[in-house]
Amino acid sequence: MQTFARVAIVAAIGVWMLVTATPDVTRAFAPSSDVGLSVDFDGVVNAVDAGSPAATAGIVPGDRIVAPLPHGLFRQPLPQLSFKLLHDGAARSIRLIPRRYPLTRGKRLLLLAQYTSYMIFLIVGSLVLLLRPSAMTWAFYLYCVARRYGDIGFYWPGSNEFFWANVILLVALGGMSCILVTIFALRFPSNRLDAWRAPVNRIATFLLIPFAALWPYALIRMNFFGQPSQWLADLFVRVDSIVYLGAAAIFVVTLLRSHGEERQRLQWILVFPAVLALRVIAINQGNGLLPYSLPVWFPRLLEVLGVFVPLTVAYAIVRRRVFDIQFAISRALVYAAITTMVAGAFLLLDWFMSKQFAQTRFTLTAEIVLALAIGSCLNMLHRNVDRFVDSTLFRQRHMAQERLAKAAAAVLRAESHEVVDRFLVHEPVRALDLTSAAIFHQVGGTGHFEREVAAGWDHVETRELTSDDPLVLHLLAEDASVRLADVVWSSDATPAQLGDAVMAMPVLLRDQLVAIVLYGPHRSGADIDPDEVKSIALLVERAGAAYDHIEARTLRAQVESLMRERDAKQHEIELLRGSTA
Repeated sequence: MQTFARVAIVAAIGVWMLVTATPDVTRAFAPSSDVGLSVDFDGVVNAVDAGSPAATAGIVPGDRIVAPLPHGLFRQPLPQLSFKLLHDGAARSIRLIPRRYPLTRGKRLLLLAQYTSYMIFLIVGSLVLLLRPSAMTWAFYLYCVARRYGDIGFYWPGSNEFFWANVILLVALGGMSCILVTIFALRFPSNRLDAWRAPVNRIATFLLIPFAALWPYALIRMNFFGQPSQWLADLFVRVDSIVYLGAAAIFVVTLLRSHGEERQRLQWILVFPAVLALRVIAINQGNGLLPYSLPVWFPRLLEVLGVFVPLTVAYAIVRRRVFDIQFAISRALVYAAITTMVAGAFLLLDWFMSKQFAQTRFTLTAEIVLALAIGSCLNMLHRNVDRFVDSTLFRQRHMAQERLAKAAAAVLRAESHEVVDRFLVHEPVRALDLTSAAIFHQVGGTGHFEREVAAGWDHVETRELTSDDPLVLHLLAEDASVRLADVVWSSDATPAQLGDAVMAMPVLLRDQLVAIVLYGPHRSGADIDPDEVKSIALLVERAGAAYDHIEARTLRAQVESLMRERDAKQHEIELLRGSTA
């Protein structure tokens, strides 16, 4: 029932945001009604659109609307306005009648970029909440929703009642944004409150309602009572800025106290406090609270960086394992470049053939022949592109895989279990720069496994795995590699007690589990990716074959020894019989 209610709420809010955004988005494609006037909360003119009714009326930045401020001054779109304007010390009556005119190219692009950014926030925030429902993800989701009014505003050319109801609700939610971010930062990344975080969280939760009332109060005071309130807005901006900077500091403290795999997963969250700090600078400068002006490209930079906030949060919260994201991005860029070159080659051929043989019927035939020729080469390209990319552009990674492949071939020549154990433990650690590895051998047929060889396990006390350990049961059930994050742990063993291992590999001998090898993550904190798992799996498979060969040789030697002993006994028996005869 809770899941259904959660999905219903998220779906309803998403639909609401999409529907109410439609009139604003259409302004990018069709002329819209406006007077071209932008003012602050005191009625001071900030900007006037060129060619707009406001510009035609002679209004310029710096002019002031005389109090009381006209009703509807902060409505979007602006209605017909009548007010007194103070210009160069003289007051005159102004009447502005909205007219339809298109947005400039720059404003159209900015509007579309802002809505794209907001949709990324809304979609990612919704998915994070649905995948990991908790107080922490609810705070982040509501922050994502609240960015609608703070970044874009609310544009509705229809009913005034509907417009103001939505605006007041969004402004209230926007007023809570700094508190929501603080609650999220306190609970990030595991939704736990310990030490000083618990009392701070209680204070933040208590402040949600007061902060929700601040900005609606200022808006109602200005729009419905016509009272200039810039001083009130400046006060709220200062308070919000302090809370935002406090939340940013909490993120930094959380990261500094993390280590190992957790730090690798959380390091990307630094984008969030960085964007918060930049937003504080931008908001304070926009309200004239800073003694200097920012470059024109600063707001655009902030919008670009803001898109990465929900993505880094989702990466830190939703993923249970850390993969080498830099490698994934690099490989994606390489394949994109190769794909672009192939597509470019097709386009170039098409252009060349159309130019050279435009007046003949040979063009279509030649293009078909060339397309078939290139298509026949794609299979070969598909087989070799991975090898080319890995060996040329990701050389270190390719060399590691080559080393493991050579180790897999060499382990078949091993003459003892100790040599095979060293191959299984030390080769992956050195080739892939892993933090740890250890091998556990089954003791007889008891089902218990004891640790034999290990690397990076100096301070780990665990020396055996029992037959009913969840990890052992998973490996017996799957006969394949198991990620420890997928194992439901018993009270007897946890990943921390197993050298912080992230991967377990079964060593099989004639379909029997004879050993378990545990591998830790990369020293960078990144998890073992699927390609590396395949390389290690080949080594482990060959190690199982090596154990089989060694056992076969041992059994063969034992049989030969027993036969020699038998022959010797038979010879002694014959001698004894001869002596008694």
